[in-house]
Amino acid sequence: MGTTYKVILYGKNISLTANEIHNTFDQVNHEMSAYLKNSSVSRVNNRDIFEWSEVSQDFINVLTYAITLCNKTKGAYDVSIGRLVNHWGFGVDIKNKYTKQEMVFYEDQIGCDSVEISDNDLSVRRVRDVHLDFSSIAKGYAIDLVHKRILQDNDVESHFIELGGEIRSTSFKANNTPWVVGIEDPKQLNRFLLKLESNAFNNFSVATSGDYRNFRIVDNRNISHTLNTQTREPKKYSKSSVTVVSDSTMKADALATALNSMELDKAVTFSNDNKINAVFLNSKINDADLIFSNTLAKIVK
Repeated sequence: MGTTYKVILYGKNISLTANEIHNTFDQVNHEMSAYLKNSSVSRVNNRDIFEWSEVSQDFINVLTYAITLCNKTKGAYDVSIGRLVNHWGFGVDIKNKYTKQEMVFYEDQIGCDSVEISDNDLSVRRVRDVHLDFSSIAKGYAIDLVHKRILQDNDVESHFIELGGEIRSTSFKANNTPWVVGIEDPKQLNRFLLKLESNAFNNFSVATSGDYRNFRIVDNRNISHTLNTQTREPKKYSKSSVTVVSDSTMKADALATALNSMELDKAVTFSNDNKINAVFLNSKINDADLIFSNTLAKIVK
């Protein structure tokens, strides 16, 4: 997945091996990475439109939630933006720029209904000329799979999983103290503006989407990796972020991206309306404000 991971297990006589954990991460990578030519998502992207592709249940699970969230956010979250991701230099084929005419065509293809899932078997197909990009959800799903596998080992008393900054853990460490996750100050990295403790939540799955670690410089201007699906362009760059705590890392991963793509006031309203545990880091010139959704404010304040 082009990133690092860390898994911590507490317990005696644990049978789960490092290879099993690695293989689970690797399985998702081979399903959902557009950087691999033979991955499932690459095969779907390269098939003719309306031609069905057989995929795994994991692929269906991720795509189903992605489409659900796409509809719920009215397109603010959309995994059919793969061509736009490439065009703006954050995807696989960053050297292949589209002409203005091509971009007008591809932008018009994007949408929640651009891909269909078969009702009869494990198959999907593109019904418009889009490319799927699971980079905003696949890491979270991979963590959930590892979490599920760990729970099958009764000798594991406590665990912590981190993949590319996304996290899932038990409520307590083996010594009955909580896991702590910090929200970083983008102006002073390694300084934390807020610390979230795992024991405050029934489920502790955390994901953050922000500009300050993933951007490009074009014509002396910082370009955000988060695309605004309404304007079809990168959102205005700012040293800001959104962190979500959810009952699964897949959901937290996708929700953080969705909220980060919205205007701040709309994102806060969406979080409150849907009871999402979210904290928004609104970076200013000399300082940074933390804005909490209603549900998270009740927990951390």
